[in-house]
Amino acid sequence: MKYRIVQGTVEYLADCLEAFQDSDLGRNYASSPELLSSKLTDGFSKGELFVALDEADQYLGHVWIVPRGGFDNFPYCRILAVKSEFRGRGIGTALLRYFEETGFQKSDRLFILVSDFNSGAKRLYERLGYKQVGCVPDLFKNGIAECILVKYRTDY
Repeated sequence: MKYRIVQGTVEYLADCLEAFQDSDLGRNYASSPELLSSKLTDGFSKGELFVALDEADQYLGHVWIVPRGGFDNFPYCRILAVKSEFRGRGIGTALLRYFEETGFQKSDRLFILVSDFNSGAKRLYERLGYKQVGCVPDLFKNGIAECILVKYRTDY
């Protein structure tokens, strides 16, 4: 499957909402569609959301890159989501690689959080060289721990 990653626009808001809500993360952190829509719109307006599109400009997935979101200093991957019908085809890996390429232009380390229940995402991140450096219980929701992962440029 051929695809490209481009800066996202609000035109892809509904697709981003669907991909997030139809994921383990979305099901566990079910917030109101209005709140999520508002947050994503803010990400689009800041130029922090990037979308993967196929040859027909069909949305496949997205990554939200906050340039100084990790401890107000390091690139942080806020959300990575792939539409359910395109999972397992390398889109998530490509979006994560895009995060790395852009992030390592600005910093020597990158950060991402992964929820303790999201074992598939954690395996992907670890396979690509991210290392767990901590865990914060109940960070966003009681009963769910968020694991802090980091990747150093030397691991790239």
